[in-house]
Amino acid sequence: MSQDILHLRNGDLSVEVSRFGGSLLAGHYRGMPFLKPTPTAGLASRRFGAEASFPLVPYGNRIEANAFDFAGKHMSMPPNTADPYCLHGDGWLAEWEILSQSDCKAVLRYIHRQHPSGPYAYNVIQTVRLDGDALILALTVTNTSGDVLPFGLGFHPFFPRTPQTRLKAEAKQFWTERRGHLPDTAIPIPEGLDFTAARPLPPHWLNNAYDGWNAKARIEWPEHGLGLTLTADGPFDCFMIYSPGADTGFFCFEPMTHLPNAHNMLSGGGLVTLEHGESLCGGIVLHPVVLPG
Repeated sequence: MSQDILHLRNGDLSVEVSRFGGSLLAGHYRGMPFLKPTPTAGLASRRFGAEASFPLVPYGNRIEANAFDFAGKHMSMPPNTADPYCLHGDGWLAEWEILSQSDCKAVLRYIHRQHPSGPYAYNVIQTVRLDGDALILALTVTNTSGDVLPFGLGFHPFFPRTPQTRLKAEAKQFWTERRGHLPDTAIPIPEGLDFTAARPLPPHWLNNAYDGWNAKARIEWPEHGLGLTLTADGPFDCFMIYSPGADTGFFCFEPMTHLPNAHNMLSGGGLVTLEHGESLCGGIVLHPVVLPG
């Protein structure tokens, strides 16, 4: 197939899928955006990282010093963006192949071949499916490297931020942020940043990891009468919240199977060790709803 953007629709739910970055460019429910749309002129923007959502594979967030030790080997890789550290893996920067498409479903594949500058080689399949009013995103990554390697998965959706936006997400720990946008120390969740009960986002910079997540979240936009539930399926124990400020018009709630910089944590940070031919699977469900009243 030659098309760059796939338009999926099921009743009141519609999304735009791009083969560039395996990303979503927009998501609407009853005409209202539940993902922050990316303006395009009928073609994929190719502005990687500016999409409404993109997959994180074979890891999410940053790897400090662009290197890690694993299974008795020292492994390194070059930066992949203007950021000094390896960021969000490879999938979001790659062109994906469209394997199949229908009105309500698209299946995409990305093959990452081994390169002398990095240790990873893998195949990943992403399924984007509309089921009733639910958007289902699923990833399966398979290690094709000759090495045993640590893998992780995640999703990086951008949500609209309105003055009344509220977030609910329960976790056990909060990670402070240090230089380089890396996690520093695990502490009890600060009162003003505890979303166990629905509350507004803080007006200031927030770029922190939470772990011990119960794999459920809810976002509400009361002024638009719209809400959204998010549930994760698979080993999603963590999430990141990225919110540059109250006036940016967006924030990110990023489900992840591991912590940022997990490659350099003694605990492994939630990464899953895969032998050659082994796979890691996981997904999320985004379910927009009309708020009562």
